[in-house]
Amino acid sequence: MERKWVWKVVGILLLTAVAVLASVTTFVGKPAGAEAKDPIEWLRGTFPGATLGLDLQGGLHLVYEVEVAAAVEDKRDRMATDMVKTLAEQVEIKDVKIVRDKEELHKFQLVFKSEDERASKDTQETLLKFREVAVVEMEEGVTAHMALVDQYVEDTRDLAVKQAVETIGNRIDELGLVNTTVQPRDEDIIIEIPGVDEVQTGRIKRIIGQTARLEFRIVDEVGSEKFFTEASDKLQKDGPVKLLWEQVQVDNRVVKSYYLEAKDDQKTGRSGRQVLKEFLKTVEVPQDRVIAFEELRTLDEMGNPTADVSWRTYYMERAAGITGEYVENAQVYNDDQTGQPYVSLDFNQAGATTFEELTGNNVKRRMAIQLDDKVQSAPTIQEKIPGGRCRITLGAYDSYAKLRQEAQDLVVVLRAGALPAPVRPVSESTVGPALGRDSISMSIYAFIVAAAAIVLFMIFYYRGAGVAADLALIINSALIVGILGAVGATLTLPGIAGIILTLGMAVDANVIIYERIREELRAGKSPRAAVEAGYKRAFWTIFDAQLTTFIAGVVLLQYGTGPIKGFAVTLLIGIVTSVFTSIVVSRLVLDFMTRRRTDHLSV
Repeated sequence: MERKWVWKVVGILLLTAVAVLASVTTFVGKPAGAEAKDPIEWLRGTFPGATLGLDLQGGLHLVYEVEVAAAVEDKRDRMATDMVKTLAEQVEIKDVKIVRDKEELHKFQLVFKSEDERASKDTQETLLKFREVAVVEMEEGVTAHMALVDQYVEDTRDLAVKQAVETIGNRIDELGLVNTTVQPRDEDIIIEIPGVDEVQTGRIKRIIGQTARLEFRIVDEVGSEKFFTEASDKLQKDGPVKLLWEQVQVDNRVVKSYYLEAKDDQKTGRSGRQVLKEFLKTVEVPQDRVIAFEELRTLDEMGNPTADVSWRTYYMERAAGITGEYVENAQVYNDDQTGQPYVSLDFNQAGATTFEELTGNNVKRRMAIQLDDKVQSAPTIQEKIPGGRCRITLGAYDSYAKLRQEAQDLVVVLRAGALPAPVRPVSESTVGPALGRDSISMSIYAFIVAAAAIVLFMIFYYRGAGVAADLALIINSALIVGILGAVGATLTLPGIAGIILTLGMAVDANVIIYERIREELRAGKSPRAAVEAGYKRAFWTIFDAQLTTFIAGVVLLQYGTGPIKGFAVTLLIGIVTSVFTSIVVSRLVLDFMTRRRTDHLSV
């Protein structure tokens, strides 16, 4: 027997042994319990093993849409504020007002005190410094009509989606969840989290959907009187929205601070915040002011919270004094006096300086700590606060466990960072663990039936050569599973379908080869010559067929998502291994058979 043939056999046996070894971690799961010892831990370091996808072990499939228009609007507001600040600080052109376009969110106007200021050389040179991101579209009178550059808008949209993917991925990582996938599709984000139950689902959705934009804003107590008293003309008598006021200190004097309040309506299911938002749509809020909402609970005689919930407004400066971007660390602590949990924030060096200036410039004024559009608290600044540390209280109305959970979730989102734009849920589907187990059972059953049918057919129709094809089929299966286990791939239900499909394709290749060999035998060639000619004639037919399927698999892998990608991965791996086993492995067996008996070939 030729030495070359022997070396090929040894090589294939070694390759198969490695594939079987790599498959072990796929079929042998980790022992339950943190202290349980894993006997094959050493093997998992090299071959992590294939993991089951969402459809096989159950879990959560979410699709969120990134509201990129909000990201563009935010960029525009920041850019406009920077321009006004630069004009005031560098060329001393002050009191420039910003008028934001409500229809086209990338446009805004700068309104100067006089036309001379607008047309001055200093103004033109200052605005030119921003020409890479914003340009002057038209100038008339005291107004400069500005718009963000198209490319900058497009980049902002793309960046919003990328940052949202990264932020959501970080939040999921903070929760300690593994084998999750977070990937973009246009302006959508697809999230797959296997192995979570219904209890975890609610928490995950709440954490993912939270924008977590943390902002500290100074409350405009004095300006609230003019705004809310004028708005009260539109209030219905005995309606759900009430105009109230309270006495507060501003710059060491007592003033009236006005606000609106509305209760949750148990009959209609509308919250007080919804009622207030609907009312505020009917009034014009000044461009340099914003309104946020705080939840209030009514207490009974014993001081316990009742079911009555109401919401109130805060009238605040639009420009945030400091934002969550400067947060370096967040931790949950318990208050020494009340025992209630709170979130402690540490700002970085730049944030600490800004926070110190903010508190120093606004002593004896209220500062609202706002998370998204909800005010967590609005304490009065008693003195300058150095050191860059502050705390967020979460209210004292809920149970300790609920407040603790809320505080921990807030820490998760603050550590992971804020979303660049709100995300809106588009679709949600949950696969139960029982359904996943059923899918696995049915897949195993389908695999066994398909493999048995192929094996029996090949032996029945091609006899001895059929055994060679079956041997190649077994090695092919071991190689596919071994590769999946070696790279730690995720095995999905469509992925199993891809494996079964490639087994059929592998047999199809052997059928083509064996039919060519039969033709050569009928032409009078010897078995060895017939095998040589049969493989040679069939090779390009097999290669062309597999190549076209391989290209289709690449396209599916590139543009498909989730289960489609799972199918594409196993299909591509299966094509490579099936060509190898059909051309090389079965050929070695037939060479062995023709060397032992040169006058007959069982095919």
